[in-house]
Amino acid sequence: MKTLLLTGFGPFPGAPENPTAQIVAALADTPLPDTHLITRALPVIWHAAEARMADLISQTKPDAILHLGLATQRHIISVENRARNECTRLLPDADGACRSSGTIDPQGPGLRHVRVDGAKIVATLQARGLEAELSDDAGDYLCNHTLYMSLGSHVPRVGFIHLPAPSARMDLSAMTQGIADVLRELARVN
Repeated sequence: MKTLLLTGFGPFPGAPENPTAQIVAALADTPLPDTHLITRALPVIWHAAEARMADLISQTKPDAILHLGLATQRHIISVENRARNECTRLLPDADGACRSSGTIDPQGPGLRHVRVDGAKIVATLQARGLEAELSDDAGDYLCNHTLYMSLGSHVPRVGFIHLPAPSARMDLSAMTQGIADVLRELARVN
C-alpha cells in the first residue's frame, strides 16, 4: 500500500482563516485505491519549517506529497512546476517573525522541479470545471519554502497546488472536490 501525504497551512498575516487547512481536514477520510492518505495542516512559522517537514517525511514515509497553499492575489488554481532557493525576509510568519536569510539552503541548487505531472493535474482540475494553469512561480513565502525542502527529500513524487481565496466563482466545496479528484489521480500512478 502506498502512502500519500496531503498538507495545507494554518492562518498567517492577511489570512486569519486558511482554506487549505479546511480542505485538508475535509479530505482526511477520502478513500483512495491501495493508498493510505495522511493529512496535516502545517503552521506558517519560519523557524521550524525545515525540521518540521523533515520530521513529517521521516514519520510518514510517503510515496507522494501534495502540498496545498493559499495565494490570495491569484484568481485561478496554480499548479506549481518548481521551487526557488530563495524566500522573502520581509514578510512575517504567523508568530510575527521574519527570516534572517533569503536563501533556503546555501548548498542547494537554485531551482528544484516538481516530481508530478503538472499538466495532468491541471487537466484533472479543469475536468471538474475549475480554472487551473501551470505556474513557474511558487512565490517567496512558506509555500515555496516548503515545496523546496520537500523536493530536497527522497520522496519520489512531490507537487504543490496554490489555491485562490474561495469566491462565488470558485467556492471551497468545488476546490475540495477538485483536490479529491487530484488525490485519486495521484493514487492511480505507480
